Amino acid sequence: MRNPSASMAAKLRAAKLIVASLAVLALCSTMARAQAQGGRGGRGGRGGGRGLPPGFVASGVPAMPDPVGPAPVHDFTGTWVGPLSVAMGPYPAMTPAGEAAFKLNKPIKRASDNATEVTPNNDPYAICDPLGFPRDLLNHWLSSRGGIEFVPQSNRMVMLFEQQRVWREVWMDGRQNPAKVDGPGAPDSRFYGYSVGHWEGDNVFVIDTVGLDPRSWLDEAGLPHTSAAKLQERWTRTDQYHLEATVTVDDPQYFTKPFQLMKTAYYWKKDQNVQEELCLASDALEYRDRQAGPSGYGFGTKP
Repeated sequence: MRNPSASMAAKLRAAKLIVASLAVLALCSTMARAQAQGGRGGRGGRGGGRGLPPGFVASGVPAMPDPVGPAPVHDFTGTWVGPLSVAMGPYPAMTPAGEAAFKLNKPIKRASDNATEVTPNNDPYAICDPLGFPRDLLNHWLSSRGGIEFVPQSNRMVMLFEQQRVWREVWMDGRQNPAKVDGPGAPDSRFYGYSVGHWEGDNVFVIDTVGLDPRSWLDEAGLPHTSAAKLQERWTRTDQYHLEATVTVDDPQYFTKPFQLMKTAYYWKKDQNVQEELCLASDALEYRDRQAGPSGYGFGTKP
């Protein structure tokens, strides 16, 4: 006979995954259909909204003391929470190859679709594949707000992500990004690509990234890219507590012209702590098996 406590724990894990599948894309609720049609979409504002307790800039995000000080020079050091706002697009027309690739991508059902069941999808995150860049900037989780920590080193900037506990290395030692990937004598493409960075002025950090693994998606709605895509981030620290980022994409095999993919905003994290937000393959497999079984508990077994 199955252990009742083990059965209950398994149910809770499966329920958590179901909720994640239905809700994790809510941050793109107004833009996903527009993406599918090549139109505009997004979510604006700093996340203030109504009903916030005094001293909070967004739900769960406490405000820092006033007055706000100026941005320090060439310094993003520390942990930031967000995005507190997301604006996606507008997007150019896709090439025929881009349209064909986009039609193959089936994202997880969104809570905004009034979903009553989890429909088949091929979202890489559903099987715990890496989110990759730039999708990781959206902090793919129930709250859509996670921690991003900037850690400067002598020859690079390291970016640590709360979601999936991964990191990116942005080299600042004068090296060049690879001219191509996935070819004879060339390096392999990678989910987080190859990145080099430099400062512009006092508070703008520019990152150029190439060599992205084409299995990842650019966003939550399944926007595709090739391994030849070139992306640029411009991170601007507007003052002591606010950080903004824009990401532009140049991928002529899939898009008819370069475009701004997203603009996002982040806020200084008051306690500077990060959580452990992991996608566990064991939970995903258990959820899949439960859904496949005629009794709903996998392989026809009952608790």
